[in-house]
Amino acid sequence: MSPTEVKTLIKGNPLRAGMEEVKETGPCTVVIFGASGDLTYRKLLPALYNLAWDGLVHPDTSVVGFARREWTDREFRERMREGINEHSRRKPIDEEVWSQLCGDMHYVRGEFDDASAHRMLGETLEEIDRERGHPGCHLFYLATPPSAYTVIAKQLGAADLVRGSGSVGTTRIIVEKPFGRDQESALALNRAVHDVFDEEQVF
Repeated sequence: MSPTEVKTLIKGNPLRAGMEEVKETGPCTVVIFGASGDLTYRKLLPALYNLAWDGLVHPDTSVVGFARREWTDREFRERMREGINEHSRRKPIDEEVWSQLCGDMHYVRGEFDDASAHRMLGETLEEIDRERGHPGCHLFYLATPPSAYTVIAKQLGAADLVRGSGSVGTTRIIVEKPFGRDQESALALNRAVHDVFDEEQVF
């Protein structure tokens, strides 16, 4: 059964009668910090692929990896394909879904505290928005050690990559657990993140 047929089946499922309709998201660029790590390889890309397979990811969605390794766009793409092939619950990989989600995957190499790498990230996001024809959502996923959370948030703000809540297009940030080591460090991290992002932008 194809992804399109599955989506149709879900919509027509009588057991879903009266339930809220699952809404398709708008165009989004998902930026994964720590893209060369195990979390991205085993969990994030396979999960995003399966959402795309279910028809829950907009066709104009793009993926950008940010990490320290010396990878090209092509090497990053090949690595993520390996992760999906190995860890997705749906095998073998569906070429149509893969092409839609990852056919134009990008990679930015840099340290988390590297201002020039964040400027390069900004140029990549501008290029994607330009090709898309309008600004979409920019979702920053921190699949990194907790020690990097504050640094990344500050660099995103310094590089002017965070759109305010009333701006054209939207910006979101997802912070992995643990959110601090204790109450004091959690409060400090919360302040640092909210210096850059509005409350409703943080997940």
